[in-house]
Amino acid sequence: MKPILSKLNTGQIVSGLGHGLLILWLLFGGIFRPDPDPVAIQDVQILSSEDFAALSQPSAPPEAASEVDAPIAPEAPEVSPQAPVVTPPPQPRPAPEPTPEPEVEEPPVPVQPTPPAEVTDTPPALPEPAPETPAPEIAETPTPDAAPRVAPEPVAPPEPDARVAEEVQDNVSPDAATDEVAEVDEQDATSPEEATTEIVTEAEEPARAPTASVRPAARPNRPAPTPTPEPAPEPEPATETQTAEAPETPPAEEAPSEPDAPSGVEAALAEALGGGGTPDPDPALPVGPPLTGGERDALRVAVQRCWVVDVGSQAANVTVVVGMRMEENGRVVTDSLRQIEASGGDAAATQTAFQAARRAILRCQGDGFPLPPEKYAQWREIEMVFDPSGMRLR
Repeated sequence: MKPILSKLNTGQIVSGLGHGLLILWLLFGGIFRPDPDPVAIQDVQILSSEDFAALSQPSAPPEAASEVDAPIAPEAPEVSPQAPVVTPPPQPRPAPEPTPEPEVEEPPVPVQPTPPAEVTDTPPALPEPAPETPAPEIAETPTPDAAPRVAPEPVAPPEPDARVAEEVQDNVSPDAATDEVAEVDEQDATSPEEATTEIVTEAEEPARAPTASVRPAARPNRPAPTPTPEPAPEPEPATETQTAEAPETPPAEEAPSEPDAPSGVEAALAEALGGGGTPDPDPALPVGPPLTGGERDALRVAVQRCWVVDVGSQAANVTVVVGMRMEENGRVVTDSLRQIEASGGDAAATQTAFQAARRAILRCQGDGFPLPPEKYAQWREIEMVFDPSGMRLR
């Protein structure tokens, strides 16, 4: 019986505890709850439409203050009136009459006398007639006619009615006007085929280059312009204190005018035409036509092969012009090598560049440069421009 009671007692205890806790929670559970938020309450007043209209009307301006009596002004002391003293205005003094200035007579303008024209008994020199320039001689090199065959001796083309054959024979026909009766065999005219001594191509043309030409004359100088006399200065006007007239100024003496120096363009043309101070070639020397582009390039290439330029030195930036005189065999006269002009460096670099150009000319001449002897007068004096960017002839 005891175990059963113990089990009943356990259940009752648990049930009692549970009910006790529930009762305690119901009783004291509200203590731990947070207080509710306070509710905001706004007082509202209900207005009628008449009250709202009365409140919305603008307020009336305040009533003007009642009129206030002006204060009584104090009595002013009596003052005996006195007549004001009137001061008469000062009378203006009469202006002094201006003293008339004495009239100054203008001095007469001096008239410069016209210098009389110079008259000489000698008649003016007539211009010399221009010398007759002979026309250049043109080499007449005929081109052989083309032919279908080549033979030791040239053969003229046959007549159009002739038959081509090796032997030449005349045309024979019986003569009807003769009384003699003879037996004559008829034969046609024959001739050999046209022939020439050489083969002629289409590229061959007759030579038309002149064998000799005349050097153009130098350009004449311009005549000096006639000097214009300057006008004499006008004399200053005389002042009031001057009584005597200034003496006439003598005309200034005309200074002799120097002839105009030739401009740069005229000098360049004169130099290009042979009148730039270069002596004319000896008439006994062979002149011939000017050098061709191939002949000039051959001379330039021959010198350029021996010309060494030091790229790392200052002389590599120097352009030097070297002049020289040539012999008829194409060799250079050693003493004639000279520096004409240079640009692009100082004196030391210029001297180095000139020596390099001089060595190149003397080293590459060999037995003589390849220049045509019939044009010796054209290349007797040569100027070469040694420019590191490209050597050329002047």
